[in-house]
Amino acid sequence: MHRVGTGRPPASGEMMQAMILLADLPIWAMLTPPSLDALLLSRGQAMPRAITLVPDLNGISGADAPLLATTRLMIRRAQGINGLTLTATGALSRADVRALFDAMSWPGYDKGNALAMNKVLNEADVLPVELTRLIAQTAKLLRKREKRLLATKSGSGLAEPEAAAELFAKLFATIFWQTNLSYFDRVPFEAWPQNHVGIVLWCLSVAGEGWFMPEDLMRSCTVWEPALDEGHSDFPAYAFESRVLRPLNWFGLLEMRMIGDANAPTWQRDRQYRKAALFDRVLRFDVQVAKPPGPAH
Repeated sequence: MHRVGTGRPPASGEMMQAMILLADLPIWAMLTPPSLDALLLSRGQAMPRAITLVPDLNGISGADAPLLATTRLMIRRAQGINGLTLTATGALSRADVRALFDAMSWPGYDKGNALAMNKVLNEADVLPVELTRLIAQTAKLLRKREKRLLATKSGSGLAEPEAAAELFAKLFATIFWQTNLSYFDRVPFEAWPQNHVGIVLWCLSVAGEGWFMPEDLMRSCTVWEPALDEGHSDFPAYAFESRVLRPLNWFGLLEMRMIGDANAPTWQRDRQYRKAALFDRVLRFDVQVAKPPGPAH
C-alpha cells in the first residue's frame, strides 16, 4: 500500500506510469475506498477532509490568479464608489460591467470578440464578470442592499494583498463545492462531475505533465455515469471542461493553450490543458494508494 500525503509530484518513474493510465482507465481506481470517501464532501465541511491548501501564497503566482484578481477589482470598485449598481434582475449595471471588463485579464476570453458582438455590455455578455459577481456573493464578500452591491467586512479584508491565501481558499471552496457550475454551461448534467470533484482533483494531480485534450482527461479522471451516454456526445467533455478545467485555469492551477489555425476565432479552436507548477505547490492530498500506478505485470 502506498501513501500520498504531500501532494508533491511523484518521482519520474511513478509519473511515467501514471501517465500510462490515461489509456488504462480510471486513475481513481488506484485509491482505497476510505481515500475515495475522504475526497468527497461530507455534511458540514467546506472542503473534503483529504484535501488541504498550502497556507502561504506569498510570492506565489496564485495570488494574482485571474479569479482572485477580478474579485479584488470588483470589491475595490464597490468600496470606491459606495457600492456597485444593480439592475432590477440583480445583475451589475452596464457602467460597472464595462469598467470591470476594461480592467480585467482573463485567460481564453476574447475581449475583441465580445465588443464586436455587443453594442453595449450587459453582465450576461461578460462571463468573467457575471461569474465573479455570483461567486463573490456566494462567498459573502459582497452583499446586496437595495439596488447596491456593497463590500462586506470580510470581503474588504480579503481584498488586501496579505490575505491572498485566505481569499484563494475561500474562492476555491466556494466555486467547487458551493456553486452549481451547470448554471453557466446549461449542460443537462446538474451534479456531474462536481459531485466528486475532489476525486477528479487528485486524479489530475497524477495524470502527468503533458498537454491533454479535455476528453482525454475526462475519461481518466471522472467517475462515469450511465446518463452521460445519453444526449449529445459532446456534452460530457464540454461539462468537464466548463466545471473543472476552466475553473482550475482561473486559479492558475492549470495552463491552457489554443491549438489549430491561429487566425480562426477562439471558439473554433481546440484547447489543451496541463498542470501548472502551482498545482502541486498549493494542493495537498492525504490519501492511500492500494494499487500501484501503471499496468499490471
